[in-house]
Amino acid sequence: MEHASRRQFLVTLGMGTLGAAALAAGPARARPLDEVVQRNRLRVAVYRDFHPFSYREGGALKGIDVDLAHAIAERLGVRPDVFEHTAGETVSDDLRVAVWRGSLFGGEPADIMLHIPYGKDFALRNPEAVLFAPYQRELFALARDPERVPSADPADLPEEPVGVEIDSVPDFYLLGLDGGRLRPHVVHFPDPKAAIEALARGELAAVLAPRSQIEAALGERRARFPIAAVRLPGLMASSWDIGMATRENARDLAYAAGDVVAAMQEDGSLEALFRRHGVTHTPIPVD
Repeated sequence: MEHASRRQFLVTLGMGTLGAAALAAGPARARPLDEVVQRNRLRVAVYRDFHPFSYREGGALKGIDVDLAHAIAERLGVRPDVFEHTAGETVSDDLRVAVWRGSLFGGEPADIMLHIPYGKDFALRNPEAVLFAPYQRELFALARDPERVPSADPADLPEEPVGVEIDSVPDFYLLGLDGGRLRPHVVHFPDPKAAIEALARGELAAVLAPRSQIEAALGERRARFPIAAVRLPGLMASSWDIGMATRENARDLAYAAGDVVAAMQEDGSLEALFRRHGVTHTPIPVD
């Protein structure tokens, strides 16, 4: 399932506007680029059970973030060492445990962590970390059975069962829409993938969730269920940017990994990586 920390961030996102990320100042504890090169190993944290970005299939660790971690390590000329991080209560907790302090129970922290919210306010709240290299703009989207839901506007949803991830922004949005008109029809799931499976079985008329998770879960069934990016009126933002993080004084590593991501964006390999997983890559607009 998608972890509570990511859901908590998205709920917070619905209450405030994200700006451009900042490189925040803080205590100096990091493994800089020269040590990574000397060890010939880049240790990268990804979230556990987070389809399509990082998940287990047949015992193997797969996903967009896993492939991206391997690509960064390869272009830096070192071996990838990718491990799964079980999310804490907040993303700030994840940064503390996986990146800049480490677990109290031991274990080597990451050199970088992927799938971290990239925004000025969040960066200022986490001065021990550096946020860098945003690589995807995520959007909310509606997948629907066109015979039961003729419009892609969430405000026009008929009184038909619609699936959401429990305790997510779509959940809170639909429960409060039009004074609770759809409340009896909102069906909760542990993650968007489970909701999409219910949609495919005909148990739901629609699913409201992040677009990347909808696209990957539908796969070849996308022709049956149109997907449209949507706005959720009443929220300050219906999209958010995803990037990476390292410890505060590992800025040389952040610059090097950021240059790799920029090169992958330029040569089309980042878009191709997302496409292999059935997901639309949405780059961050240049201001």
